[in-house]
Amino acid sequence: MMHGFVIEELPCPNCRNLRTVRFGTTSFCFNCRTQRDESALSYPFSDAQLARLRVYRAAVRNHFYSDQLTG
Repeated sequence: MMHGFVIEELPCPNCRNLRTVRFGTTSFCFNCRTQRDESALSYPFSDAQLARLRVYRAAVRNHFYSDQLTG
C-alpha cells in the first residue's frame, strides 16, 4: 500500500484496463479516469453471517477471544 491506495487486479468496467486502484471505497482507473464507489456494491454475506461477524469482532475487541497461542 502506497500513498493510501491499493493496486487491484480488477479490470476497469469502462475501458477494461487490467488494473485499477482503490482509495477507501472508491476504485479509480488511471487509463480512462473512471471512478466508481464500491460501497454501493452488496456484500456476499447474508444478514445472519454479518450479525455473527459483528459478535465475533466485539468478542475480540473485548478480549474474550484471541487467536494468540498461550503457553
